Amino acid sequence: MYEIMIVDDDIQMLDMVELVLRREGFTVKRASSGFDALEQTADQTPDLFVIDAMMPEMDGITLCRKLRAHPQTSNTPIIFLTGNTSSNNVVDALNSGGDDFIRKPFVPRELIARVRAHIRRSALYGEESVPILRIVPTQFRAFMESRELTLTRVEFDLLKYMCSAPHKLHSTEDLLAGVWQYPKGVGDAALVRNHIHNLRRKIEDDPERPAVIQSRHGRGYVVKARVLVDDEA
Repeated sequence: MYEIMIVDDDIQMLDMVELVLRREGFTVKRASSGFDALEQTADQTPDLFVIDAMMPEMDGITLCRKLRAHPQTSNTPIIFLTGNTSSNNVVDALNSGGDDFIRKPFVPRELIARVRAHIRRSALYGEESVPILRIVPTQFRAFMESRELTLTRVEFDLLKYMCSAPHKLHSTEDLLAGVWQYPKGVGDAALVRNHIHNLRRKIEDDPERPAVIQSRHGRGYVVKARVLVDDEA
């Protein structure tokens, strides 16, 4: 399910927006400030942001500009919530890179309709540029676009595990525990690096400049692809 990040310094507003979104089946992350939002998105990019325009220290417009300046969030949909009815405030929000705005107090069904519309538009845009990685778990097979990959069982298990949460940052410890079932503190980071290296040789057009299995220095690995899971090839 799609993940939405709500950024607001008002705890009651965070609670209200989270309740509305969770009732519709969305996964929700919360940030109580712009700094908190930037820190959280360093590890994992949500599918959409709902940002309060007026916040202390770093307002929503400044946060939006920072998100747009980062490649990881440059195209992520951003909806502003604003209690300021000034037309200048709305113009500033959209000029900073925002996709839409909703004035407070908002109608829940309007928020949900806007969120769904922007996610649909983002998905259509993304399908044109993101490679398709297809996993067939029952047959231990995987395909990069239309090309079938020749993988060892460990490589397949590693790829399947990472694809179970695409766009999530997987630390070395996470992979050692989730794929190799090692207890915490057991296992060698070199084991993960070697298997990631082998996967890249089989998946990437240029393994030295990986586009699908990307690394975040010192923090882990992330799959940048549209993942399809099929019961049969």
